[in-house]
Amino acid sequence: MKNVENDLFTAHRKLVEENELKTLHPLAALSKDHTRFHGSEQDHRLPYKRDVDRIVHSKAYSRYTDKTQVVYLVKNDHVTHRSLHVQLVSNFARGIAEILRLNLDLVEAISLGHDVGHPPFGHEGENYLSALVKEHGLPAFAHPWQSCHLFMNIEPLNLGLAVYDGFLCHDGGMQGCQLKPHLGKTWEDHFADRKLKLEKPNHNIMPTTLEGCLVKLCDTVSYLGRDIEDAINLKILERKAVPPTILGTTNGEILTFVARDMIKHSYEQNYIAISEEVFDALKTLRKFNFHHIYNHPTLKVESEKVKRSYRILFEMLLEDYQTLGEKSHLEKAFLHNKSANYRSQTSDIQKVVDFIAGMTDTFFVRTLQNLIVPMNITL
Repeated sequence: MKNVENDLFTAHRKLVEENELKTLHPLAALSKDHTRFHGSEQDHRLPYKRDVDRIVHSKAYSRYTDKTQVVYLVKNDHVTHRSLHVQLVSNFARGIAEILRLNLDLVEAISLGHDVGHPPFGHEGENYLSALVKEHGLPAFAHPWQSCHLFMNIEPLNLGLAVYDGFLCHDGGMQGCQLKPHLGKTWEDHFADRKLKLEKPNHNIMPTTLEGCLVKLCDTVSYLGRDIEDAINLKILERKAVPPTILGTTNGEILTFVARDMIKHSYEQNYIAISEEVFDALKTLRKFNFHHIYNHPTLKVESEKVKRSYRILFEMLLEDYQTLGEKSHLEKAFLHNKSANYRSQTSDIQKVVDFIAGMTDTFFVRTLQNLIVPMNITL
C-alpha cells in the first residue's frame, strides 16, 4: 500500500512540475528548484505550499493577531493589525501573480511570513528596540532580518531559500518604479545579504525571484490605502483631505488602479514595474500618510511611555537573566524550550531581543506589569 501511495505522489509531483514548465512565466520560481538549508523533504504537497502551511501553523503567525500595524492601544475592532495586513498583502499580490503566471504558493508564503519579526508597537517599537541594542553593542534591529532569524533559529521551520530571501528583501519597495530580481542567489548569498541588512538596515536589497519583487511592491501598496481607511474610521482624517491623484481616494480605488497598472507594465517582463505616474502618485500618498496619519499627535500620546517601557523591560530582563540564569524570567518564559544550538550560539543580549521582539502588544504590557508592579502576597 505504501508503495502505491509513493507511486501516486511521485506521479502527481512529476505532472505538476511538467505543468509549471509549460504554464508559468519563464522566470517564475519552480517547485523543482526549491531548496531548503537542511535538505529536501518528501511530502504530498508542493514545497512552497508546504512552506505556507508551516508559516500559518507557527506560533509566530498566531501572534500576529495582537501585533500593531499602525494604531496601538486603541480599542477598535476594525483597525488593521498585522494579521490582517499580511493577508491583505497576500490577497493583493496573488491576484496579480496569477495573471503574471508566477508561483502563487511562493507569493503567499512570503506575504504571510514577511512581518513576523516586527516587535510590539510596530515601527515605533522597532526604533526603540534598535536604539537599545546598539547601546549594548549589537547592530541595529531590522525586522526583515528578525523574520528570517525567527523562522530559522528561534522557531525553525526549514523554509525554502526564496521564502527567507523574500522576507529579508520585502522592504524598500518605493525606491524605484521597476524591481528586477537578482536571480540565482545561493544560501551563501542569502547569509551575505542578512549580514548586510544588519550593517545597513535601510539598504534596499533586491529579491532573487519575481515573486519576491512582487510582494515587495505590493506590501507598500497594500498598507497605504488601508491606513487611510483606518484613519477615517478613527475620525482623525476626513476623506476630502486625501490628496487627489490618479489612484483615487479610497482603498478599493487605489488597489484596483495600481494592480491594473502593475500588470500592464510587468506582463511577460523580467521585472515587476509600475508607471512613473503611478509611482509618483504612491509617493504623494505615502508622504501624506506619514504627515497626517503615522505621526498624528492623537496616536502618539503614549509614545514616551512605550519608549520608557522598552528600556525598563529590556534592562530588567537582561540583568535578571545574567544574575539568576536558569531561575530567571527569560529562562522560564522563553528559553526553556529553545534548542541547544540556539542557546549556545546566541548572546545574552540577542536572547532578550528575541524574546521582546516576539511579544504581542498585550503580552509586552502584561510582562512589564508582572515584573515591576507589586502583587498581593498569599500566605
